[in-house]
Amino acid sequence: MLPIARSGQWWAALLSGLMLLLLLLIASWLLRVFVPVAPTINLSAVQMPAPGAVVGVPDPMLALKASLDDARDVERKLKVELAGRQDDLRKRLEQCRPAEPPLPAERWSKGDLGTLKGCWILGRDVPMMRGFGDGRTERVTIKTGRICFDDQGGGMHEQVTVGPTARWNCKAPMTAKFWSNGTLVANQPAVVCEGEPPIKWVATQLTCHRVTDEMALCQAVDKTGRTQVEFRREP
Repeated sequence: MLPIARSGQWWAALLSGLMLLLLLLIASWLLRVFVPVAPTINLSAVQMPAPGAVVGVPDPMLALKASLDDARDVERKLKVELAGRQDDLRKRLEQCRPAEPPLPAERWSKGDLGTLKGCWILGRDVPMMRGFGDGRTERVTIKTGRICFDDQGGGMHEQVTVGPTARWNCKAPMTAKFWSNGTLVANQPAVVCEGEPPIKWVATQLTCHRVTDEMALCQAVDKTGRTQVEFRREP
């Protein structure tokens, strides 16, 4: 009797287990039907076309930007070319601008000694007879004088005398100033000229009046007399 009773207990336990398993399967099925399962979400980046853009058609803003960059490059090149042409035009205008005359009336009348700065030609070649201490005479030529001034009226007067047998180089400092009436007055001291036999260049005063933009007439006065000479800018 004992083995039969134990066998019945095992069968009862097996049936109970199967019933429990069946209940669990039914409960699981009911949960899947009535309880929503959270869906699986996969995210991916998708490039969206710009507002108003048509898919498959190039963006007009890109073409416009490229055109704008090209226009800016052209503008920079034109500005460089314009600056070069303006500089060239300025230089040409300076070349075409008339130069100030040698003796401008306004500056002369104001007594501007800066007008005299540079070198000038005084007089013309003058032939004459020169006597010497031994009693002989010789025909010589007093060459055109040359005066070079700074802008303060200080200068140097040079003159050469040429004869058949001799040559004398005369140099003397000269100081110029303007009188209130617009007259230019220049003085030089007496000096001994280089040459043989030596000769003396007497003290001289020049009194000059402007005649034109190109020339003034001067009276050269020394102890031997008075001579009128032209005062012109050296070429």
